[in-house]
Amino acid sequence: MRGAIQNQKELLKKIIMLGYAAATLTVGVTAYGLQMNIPITVVNGIDVFSGPSFTVSGNFGLSDFISVEAIGTVDLNFGNFTANAAGVITAPPVTNTGNNPGQTAPALPGAPLPGLPYAALLIGNLSLGFHQLFPADASAGLGSSAPPTDIFATRTIGDIFGTTIANGTVLEFRVNDINTSDNSGSFTVGNSRGQNVSDAWGMSSSVLVPLCLWGGLLLGRKNRWLASARVAQ
Repeated sequence: MRGAIQNQKELLKKIIMLGYAAATLTVGVTAYGLQMNIPITVVNGIDVFSGPSFTVSGNFGLSDFISVEAIGTVDLNFGNFTANAAGVITAPPVTNTGNNPGQTAPALPGAPLPGLPYAALLIGNLSLGFHQLFPADASAGLGSSAPPTDIFATRTIGDIFGTTIANGTVLEFRVNDINTSDNSGSFTVGNSRGQNVSDAWGMSSSVLVPLCLWGGLLLGRKNRWLASARVAQ
């Protein structure tokens, strides 16, 4: 009898440890949050004061995120200022603002976001305001003599908007500039290729969450099982 009870205790310990492991893994996965889907959209250089939009599917908290990619450049001032979606200059060697590739130039008043880089891709709406989607940093070519024209960023909703985003919200893309008459080029924006964090979460959660809940249920029964074992002794 005692041997059987001891075996029960050892099995219980293993199951409880499995529950703890499931809980730990689930917390680790959910720390990434939910990914907002960004449909493939072409944003033209003339999309300064209005631009293409999409409707958000789902409710997103501050720790949820966007993992996004933008390919291409826009040309301002008849091609005298060409930049990627972060607003990092890619050409010509000297722009109309006197800057060089790898640098940015702050937009003048009259742009959607004065003071932030010309040509930067913006996201938002009139209620939320507009926000720079891609940071102008080293990953976007800041400081490089040959900045990339295919750039990536993963940012939380809180970092971009500073507030939660509700299901059905319409978000619009714009290009940061002060006029449209001398602009050309385009960005193609969408979810980052090969970064399926949300899919991974969906697959993992289908296993980890039930396992975590099962482990928690077993933890709650632990005392009753041990008490029964003592009585049997």
